[in-house]
Amino acid sequence: MSVIFPGNYVAHLNAYREQGVEALPGVEFYRIVGALVLDPDNAGVLSGGVLAAGTYNLKVLSPDLRQDDKPRVDKAFVIPKDSVVYRTALNAPGVKATASGNTVKIVALGSNAPGDTGSEVTLTAAADKFFPADGAASAMLGIVNGTAISTSADTAVQVITSANFTAEQNPSAGADRKSPSAILVEICYYRPAPAPDASDAHIPYGIEAGQGTW
Repeated sequence: MSVIFPGNYVAHLNAYREQGVEALPGVEFYRIVGALVLDPDNAGVLSGGVLAAGTYNLKVLSPDLRQDDKPRVDKAFVIPKDSVVYRTALNAPGVKATASGNTVKIVALGSNAPGDTGSEVTLTAAADKFFPADGAASAMLGIVNGTAISTSADTAVQVITSANFTAEQNPSAGADRKSPSAILVEICYYRPAPAPDASDAHIPYGIEAGQGTW
């Protein structure tokens, strides 16, 4: 993990590096975006061009976009223990459902996160079988007074699809243009910052015996 301060916050946080921002003293904020990529299907999640209904793990994608030159591999999408989740969001650009009303949901992250079991953040296909361009997001929980989703282990982020999905652009970009197509999940959370270290305290230099103080 790496943590920046607000004056250096000039672009979206780097999810791959698990970059956070200490926007409030003593609190580190994180925004992680993971994906289940349908096209290009480099991970082999499709069968016959179809993503079958089911439960899927997501990946935090590598910044290395070329598949023939990828020194940094994709990472598993997990939320570290002792993290307080205050917002979740879901989108599916370039994904086409089987029928109107088909859904994709974020698997509930526990009773302390938004979108608990029975009220999971859900994206629903419209009459044209595509999903809303603005996606779906949870209500945002209060900041700094929440409870961690787990204090014992990291939590994997998953999605559930209710039907078979395919990769297709809307509007169509041609029969061979199906990319980018992915189910995207955003998790926003915060964690307590570590205790201060020596660099935070302006500790004077040590002096050798016999030296003065100036």
